[in-house]
Amino acid sequence: MSNLSKSKYLTGMQCQKRLWLESHRRDLIPPISPAQERVFSQGHAVGRIARECFPGGLLLDEDPMQWANALEATKAALAAGTPVIFEPCFLAFNCIVRADILVLRLDASFDLIEVKSTTRTKIEHVWDLAVQTYILEASGLSVARALLMHLNTACRYPVLVDLFATDDLTREVRKYLPEVGPNLATMKDHLAMPNEPSFRLGSHCFSPYECPFFGYCSKLWSLPSPSIFDIPHLGSERKDDLAARGILSLDAIPAAEPLGPQGERFVRLHKSGSKEIDVPGIRAWLSALHYPLYFLDFETDAPAIPRIEGLGPFGSIPFQFSLHILHDDGRLEEAPGFLHEDTTDPRSLIARALLDQIGPEGSLIAYNASFEKHVIGQLAVFLPLLAKSLQLLQGRFADLFDVFRKYYIDPAFKGSNSIKAVLPVLCPDLSYSTLEVGNGQDAQAAWARLISTPDLAEKTKLADALRVYCGLDTMAMVRLFQFLRERFGQ
Repeated sequence: MSNLSKSKYLTGMQCQKRLWLESHRRDLIPPISPAQERVFSQGHAVGRIARECFPGGLLLDEDPMQWANALEATKAALAAGTPVIFEPCFLAFNCIVRADILVLRLDASFDLIEVKSTTRTKIEHVWDLAVQTYILEASGLSVARALLMHLNTACRYPVLVDLFATDDLTREVRKYLPEVGPNLATMKDHLAMPNEPSFRLGSHCFSPYECPFFGYCSKLWSLPSPSIFDIPHLGSERKDDLAARGILSLDAIPAAEPLGPQGERFVRLHKSGSKEIDVPGIRAWLSALHYPLYFLDFETDAPAIPRIEGLGPFGSIPFQFSLHILHDDGRLEEAPGFLHEDTTDPRSLIARALLDQIGPEGSLIAYNASFEKHVIGQLAVFLPLLAKSLQLLQGRFADLFDVFRKYYIDPAFKGSNSIKAVLPVLCPDLSYSTLEVGNGQDAQAAWARLISTPDLAEKTKLADALRVYCGLDTMAMVRLFQFLRERFGQ
């Protein structure tokens, strides 16, 4: 039997079938997206900076696949009484773990430190530290404390001495520790199965991480679209209860099933094949607009490690906006917009570009305008000389999202009000599916590459892809507005 790893253990904690598929059917794993690659990259960077908090520590940098060499290096470091070891490797019960940081205490016990690029403790961090503690103690070490080192939300660039906060999870880990052995045994049994185990779909498919095999398992279970997982504002326990009863289709849900007001409306409309449209509400929204109409969308980045003055971990950096302008005579123009293309602070430049391209009159239209208003509000905080002009923009917003949250409810949106759910239904000729950059997370990853690459050809390609993506966001709003005006305008 092949050895389990810490990462496989955490996979098994989410779903035993996912563990089996990752081990036996790796051909089913979809390619890693640019956004996922960036998450991994940032995690590695956070780990490197965390090690700097322990000067003089010994890094065991043996190749992860050469774990036997890492085991020998770990034994040698422990025998030498090395005070701090980075990436030590341990093997027990056919389970391999590599700790992030191991600190020797005066009483010869150890502090086990796990580093995460998050801002708070999560249940999966307890699982992580527990399996490490179990294997380390089975290897003969005494673990005095199990600690989580995570990013500190109070930290502000350029002062990074307090970049990390540490949570003592020893009590939680000790409480959970008796479950580790039985869990390992169960996982090994499932891995030894010649055929993949059968597990129902449920909330575990999305938590604590979205499973890469959900599409595969959905086909096995003939999951309809929409399904119970699309019911809006329905808790995971209720969805799991429905799935456990074999109910995946909306049509199979009993009439008296308690789903909450929005869920019950969604299922009712689906079963009747109808929409719920508040024409007076839509007309009131339309009549409150003033030309010219400025359709605005921002793209922002949120790096784990802050690099812009005044920002902390995952602080928002606006790096791009797209702007379409619709005049009262029907003329539509695409404004220059803005895209920052280097590692300097973009806030002053993007704020000035925004003020230059938006005139003194007219409504600003955004989809989920609270985001755009927040971006502008943050710019006003950091740019006091422009604050008054920026704050005046905030009072001119109309939120297109409100229409599809309150006045135009269609079950074809599959329980979502997002622009990417609404657009394919109402404007099917517009699509994000063929774009090189197709969502906000990939836009962040593309911008991170854009500002760091020395390759001018790659920089141009990435800039073009970002402009096309952000431009489609505002063009999509234009088309949705036109759809509403043509059907419900007076």
